[in-house]
This record gives sequence, C-alpha cells and structure tokens, in this order.
Amino acid sequence: MRLGIKASKNFLRQQRFVNDVSHELRTPLTIIRGYVELLETCGANDPELFKEAVSSIKKSAQNMQSLVESLLFLARADQGHQPLAMVPVDLDELLKKFVEDYRSPRVQLTKLMPCKILADAEFIKKMLAAFLDNALRYSPPDSSVKVELTAGEDIATLKFIDKGVGIPKEDYNKIFDRFYRADKARTKLGGEESSVGLGLSVAKWIADRHDIVIKVKSRLGEGTTFTLTIPTIQIKSQEPGFRI
Repeated sequence: MRLGIKASKNFLRQQRFVNDVSHELRTPLTIIRGYVELLETCGANDPELFKEAVSSIKKSAQNMQSLVESLLFLARADQGHQPLAMVPVDLDELLKKFVEDYRSPRVQLTKLMPCKILADAEFIKKMLAAFLDNALRYSPPDSSVKVELTAGEDIATLKFIDKGVGIPKEDYNKIFDRFYRADKARTKLGGEESSVGLGLSVAKWIADRHDIVIKVKSRLGEGTTFTLTIPTIQIKSQEPGFRI
C-alpha cells in the first residue's frame, strides 16, 4: 500500500515537472517564432523592428539556455551525479573576484571580512550568481543590491540585501521549490522576461551540500534579505575591520 502511494506521488511529481518545463519552454519559443515571422514579413525594411526582434530573440534564447542548464544540473543532482571537489577556499577573495566579474554597477560589496571555508569554489560561485540574479530581478532598475560578508570564530555570515518587491511570509518555505513563483508579490521589475524559476532551487541544493543555513527576512514593498550562515575552517586574520 505504501509503495503504491509513493509511486502515485512520484508520478504526480513527474507529471507536474513535465508540465512546468513545457510551460517554461513555451514562452520563449513563442516569442522567437513570433519575431521570426515578423522579420520574414517586414523586418528587412525596418531597422528598428529588426533591432528589437534580434534583441528579443537573443534574450529568449538565453532564457532557454538557462532553463536547460538548470534542469541538467538538478537532474544530475537528483541522481547523485553532482560530485563536489571540497577544498579550503578563501571566501572573501572568491566573493570579491566574483562581484568584480559579475560586472553590475547595481551590486555593492559593502562589508568583507577574511574567512576560509571548505567548499567547491565553482558550486559556490553558481550559488552566489543565483542569489544576485534573484535580488536584481525583483528590484527596481535604479536600486542596488548590497552584499555583506562578516566572520566570527567558526562561522561566516553572508547577506544579500535588496530593496525590491518583497516576499509574503507564507511563501518563505516555498521560494526554493522548483518553478515556484509567488506571482502575487514577486512581479519582476524593469521589464525583464520571465525567469525560469530554478535559480534558488539550485542555490538551495548547493547550500545544503556545504552545510550552509539560509534564512529569509522580507517585507512586501520594502525588500528582502537572504542571510547565509557558513561554517568556516579557520580565520586568516584576527585583525578587526573590513577589507574591500
């Protein structure tokens, strides 16, 4: 009986997953097809239309690529095929370099203390990208996202602070679900295309594998703060102050 119930739940979960993937792919494919047909009709004679079409097609293709990459990541993770290369990592140096490479004037690294963690650096960077992408996506285009890294004797605290639309309290436990969006509050700002709804799921998987605890604090219309508590393996320096 239990096996039957479990099989039924797995089937429903897989069915919902397929439906979600189909929905996510349908939107960019519809956009691409629409603009291609428009270009075939009159795009060659209208430079502005041509520019708009190429830009929209490019964004839709990038959205599809992000979806496929996230799906492959989570599929390998579900099957236990995402091994981590855990080595000592200077989180402060990794974070500083990551923000520089992220190349967004809206990201401000306001606090940075030295700390070392045991981690897979590439996976940590993927996690950082997911939190930053999410914060920027749901914040006004003229606002910034603050990133703070502080450290104590055995833990580091990493915060992503935005002034975006916020998250309803009842949705805190759902935002890491695959394809979940709290549409009633998490309306994207700045006219961006629909996100694939998998970034935070990937981030949560990576955080769990590194024993990182994630806490969410948010107020509707005022912003959200994600706080990550990360185990450290040593403090490089006991000198007080921040290093930027």
